Amino acid sequence: MSGYSSVMDRVHQLMLDEFRSVPFHNLFYLGLCQAGRADSPIGGTCSDKVLHFRDRLSARGIQARLHSAFINGQNCHRVLVLDLEGERYFADVGNGWPSVRLFPAERDSSYSAYGIEFLSYRNGDWLNIYHRKEGRSSLSVRIPLTLMEEEQVELAIQNRFDGATGYPFDDGIRFAQVLGDAFVFLKRDRLRIFRAYRDVETIALPEWRDQIAALETRFGITLSDVNIAKRAFAGSLVQGCQL
Repeated sequence: MSGYSSVMDRVHQLMLDEFRSVPFHNLFYLGLCQAGRADSPIGGTCSDKVLHFRDRLSARGIQARLHSAFINGQNCHRVLVLDLEGERYFADVGNGWPSVRLFPAERDSSYSAYGIEFLSYRNGDWLNIYHRKEGRSSLSVRIPLTLMEEEQVELAIQNRFDGATGYPFDDGIRFAQVLGDAFVFLKRDRLRIFRAYRDVETIALPEWRDQIAALETRFGITLSDVNIAKRAFAGSLVQGCQL
C-alpha cells in the first residue's frame, strides 16, 4: 500500500480507476453486442460492474461482499459492502453516475465529483443516496442497512433478466465513463459532459444513427452493423424520451 495513507485511500483510488476503465452500459441488455466476445466492450450494468470491482479488490487483498439496493422502489441494484478501519461502508461502483467514493453506513456524508454532488443520509434502517446535478436533487439509490445473504444476491444476479424486474435503462442506450477530467454520459437521445466548476455541456442526438456514432466518437465503441440493424426499438422507442 505504498503511497496511500490508509486502505480507504487505496479503495477510493481503485474506484476512480474503475470508473475510468470500466464503463457503465446496457449494450448487452439491448442486444447490441454479446458479453464475453473479444470485440465486445468490458463493463455493463450494475451487476457486471460490481462483480468486476469485487474481483479487483480481492486481487489486492481487500475483502468486499455483495449486497442489494433499491431504485424506484425495486430491488434491482447491486452494491458492495466493505468493513474498513472499524467502520462499514457501501461502494456504489455499479451506478451509472460517477460514484467514486465510499458511503459510510452509520453517518451522513457528501462529496462532489465532476460537478455532481453525492449525498447520503441515514433514514431508519436505510441509507438514502441523493445526487444533485444542474441545480436539482433526486433520490438515486436506497440501501438497506440489514445485509442480504450473499447467496441471495448472487442468485438475483443470475436471474436479473428473467423479465420479473423492470430496469431504469430499458428504454434506450446508456453508456457512461470518466474520460480525462470529465464524466461523459450518453442517455437515450442526449450526451452530457460533466466537469467540475463548469456548466454541463449537452449534445442532442435525436436520431438512432447519431447515438451509435457517439459510441464510436466519444467512447471508441464500434458495433456490428448486423446487431445495430436488429434493434426493433431503434426507430420508435428512443425517439421523444424525456430525461
